[in-house]
Amino acid sequence: MNTAFSVNIYKEQLNIKNKPLINYLLKLKKQDSKGRNISNPTGWQSFDLNVGQNVFLELAKEIETNFVKYINSIPLYNKFFISSMWGNINGYKDYNIAHTHGNSVISGVYYLKTPPNCGRVCFYNPAHEGIDYLWEYCIKKFTIQNSSSWKIGVEDGDLLLFPSWLKHSVEPNLNKKEHRMSLAFNISIANVK
Repeated sequence: MNTAFSVNIYKEQLNIKNKPLINYLLKLKKQDSKGRNISNPTGWQSFDLNVGQNVFLELAKEIETNFVKYINSIPLYNKFFISSMWGNINGYKDYNIAHTHGNSVISGVYYLKTPPNCGRVCFYNPAHEGIDYLWEYCIKKFTIQNSSSWKIGVEDGDLLLFPSWLKHSVEPNLNKKEHRMSLAFNISIANVK
């Protein structure tokens, strides 16, 4: 049997200090309680952050190290850089709708705080419309090969990397007491001609 196409989603547990990053986002939210709305009909999302700030240096270094491992597995080659990063704070029932990330090659999320029942990340098969149309009536057991979507649970310290063109969403946070907190980012080509 041959496999024609596959999509690698990278997941790695990082061992970095989350408390300074959490405090930074909470302070930022206090200064700008409105934030912005892009893929988040509810919840708070920051405007783009300055990745060069000291508070992000440890995380940026870990992203770059894991990014190299990820792109080597695909494989991709070029000069890349973290082109944008933003914070997300999601309270009870806050979620992100299905979306992709334009003008970048790889996107990712680093999870700062993931209380119980805070929601999973849902990735959509590029052929999900065809699968949903007829395949759903034929599938004996759902696998990563025949599902129109695939959900991944996350924990504090998890880093996810995936192609920016891969449609994804985040389930509602059903924890009534605690927020889900993350930093999302895009990685772009440094020398586009």
